[in-house]
Amino acid sequence: MRPVKLIMSAFGPYADTMPEIDFTQFEEKGLFLISGDTGAGKTTIFDAICFALYGKTSGSWRDTKNLRSEYAKDGAKSFVDFYFTHQGRSFHVWRSPSYERKKLRGTGTIKEEEKAVLYEEGKSPVEGLTQVNAAVRELLRIDDRQFKQIAMIAQGEFWDLLNAKTDKRTEILRTIFMTGGYKNIEFRLKERMDRSADEKKKAENSILQYFGGVQAEEGDALAEELRAMQARAEAAGSVWNLEELLETAGRVLESDEEKRTQEAAKLETAETDLKQNEEKLTLAQANNAVIRRLEKLREERQALEERREGIEREKVLLGRRRSAVRIVNPSLQSWKKKQGERISTRSRITEGETALAAARKTAQEAADLLQEKEKLQPRAEELNRQAAQIAEDRPKYQRRDELRTELKKLEAEKGRLQTGQEQMQ
Repeated sequence: MRPVKLIMSAFGPYADTMPEIDFTQFEEKGLFLISGDTGAGKTTIFDAICFALYGKTSGSWRDTKNLRSEYAKDGAKSFVDFYFTHQGRSFHVWRSPSYERKKLRGTGTIKEEEKAVLYEEGKSPVEGLTQVNAAVRELLRIDDRQFKQIAMIAQGEFWDLLNAKTDKRTEILRTIFMTGGYKNIEFRLKERMDRSADEKKKAENSILQYFGGVQAEEGDALAEELRAMQARAEAAGSVWNLEELLETAGRVLESDEEKRTQEAAKLETAETDLKQNEEKLTLAQANNAVIRRLEKLREERQALEERREGIEREKVLLGRRRSAVRIVNPSLQSWKKKQGERISTRSRITEGETALAAARKTAQEAADLLQEKEKLQPRAEELNRQAAQIAEDRPKYQRRDELRTELKKLEAEKGRLQTGQEQMQ
């Protein structure tokens, strides 16, 4: 905050409106001193500035109830109008203290309440005690106590700053001389130092871990020295002897490299021997395969030799069979033909026997019918005679129904006789 102008009216020892105090003439100075004789009104300037901003005086033993000048005329108004800039923005705050004055008309007094208005260029004013006080604190980021310790040191209160606690005095001086940026740098440097310390500790732990994993072959001259060095490093928990650790690890590495070279030479020799043995093994396997194939061929040849006599016998037998086929085949075909004829003849004989049996049966049935006809002939003749007699005696019958019934019986009997005669013919 940088003061620009201060106007006081009927405030403190000043009975009327005082000429404005222009602070712009001190802009090139970071600090300036307000001096004068005792009672000249030096403290009143501090009170006016502090009252305008916070509604309180600059001293700890002065209150705000008696800020109106006792020399002010009844019509004079008591107020303070303070202009200032902050972070490139222009403000001025007008504040009137609470006081009593005589009525302009009649007798008695009237109380004027405290009023405050905060103006900012280009914005609407903020009115009201609570609103203005809160707006000033939010704007300057300090309260009235801190403002009195930072922006001005009132008469008789310098001793309070000197006797303040270290942390409080440090905070005040840091604000006065704007060393907050250096404090931020300090914090950042400390953070970087802490991170570096953490990274260093992690690196040391990693080195200790890897060094603890280094091993030397049993029987090696460095094995005992390496174990002792690892025990010391583990007990210390740090790599204060990093060069010694690296030198020991390097010697172990050189020893291992020398052994590795020796083992590599042995391995190369062994690989050469292995390759030669593999070639010999391949050749031996090929020879064994040829030998096994030869033995198998010999076994097959022996088996064929054993089967030759049987094959020769089968060959002779086959020739005989072929000769027999050429000789016997015509007789066989003739026999098959006769066999077919015999089967056909037997089939005709069977059919003839069946027909003969049927004829015999029919003849027997005809003989039976003939015999029966001979038996029925007298009866037929008798029936014919009776039919003729009936036809002659027909008018004699009194009842037609009896004649019809008798006639039907005779016709039926006659029909049976006719059927028998037809079958005998």
